[in-house]
Amino acid sequence: MGQGMDICLAVDASDASPHERLEARFVRCLVCQAGIVLAGCKPAAVFGFRMPPDDAARPTSMCRLRVKTLIGTYAWHLLRFGVRASLLGWREGRAMLLVWRPRRIRRLLSDAGAHEFLAKNHLPSRSGALMGELRRRLRAYYNDRTPFPHEIGFVLGYPIEDVDGFMSDGGQGARACGRWKVYGDVDEALRRFKELEREELRIRRLYSEGTPLRGLLRMATA
Repeated sequence: MGQGMDICLAVDASDASPHERLEARFVRCLVCQAGIVLAGCKPAAVFGFRMPPDDAARPTSMCRLRVKTLIGTYAWHLLRFGVRASLLGWREGRAMLLVWRPRRIRRLLSDAGAHEFLAKNHLPSRSGALMGELRRRLRAYYNDRTPFPHEIGFVLGYPIEDVDGFMSDGGQGARACGRWKVYGDVDEALRRFKELEREELRIRRLYSEGTPLRGLLRMATA
């Protein structure tokens, strides 16, 4: 387990074991859903990993244990490259994860208006405590105890003005829509949408052409 750090695993390899297919599927999901975090282009990402069809006949507890162990293994490897990963819970057959770069989160805290936004939403201003509280809120949501914490948009790299706007009216007054609902500078948001899309496509292409996970992570420290 963990060979996906150095090898681009084939999801549909005919000679692969169910566990190897699960690992390949997970690494590909990580690259597709959080590749721009791994490569240092975005502070954090929240996404779901759906278990493969051949796990459907297995007991739920067994499936979850296998996936939890796999996530734990890769979280340990990612930590060595300045990336954190955390299992948040389960939703509709998917393991929900938060992946983030603490250094990028600390940089966000120096932005104008960050501390006012955090105080208004009862969030701590230290990066470690902030991510701990956001994980707690996300876990409460995935356990069906609270509404979705839209304040997570702050660490996903959305402009504070846009996060505030969405939390105020649920997107009804947005001036544009893309990766998030835009209330502030539309031109800058559209530029950022295109930039992220280009990076996402580039990272996926690099992986499909043979750049392993370790190589993508090194892009952020080059």
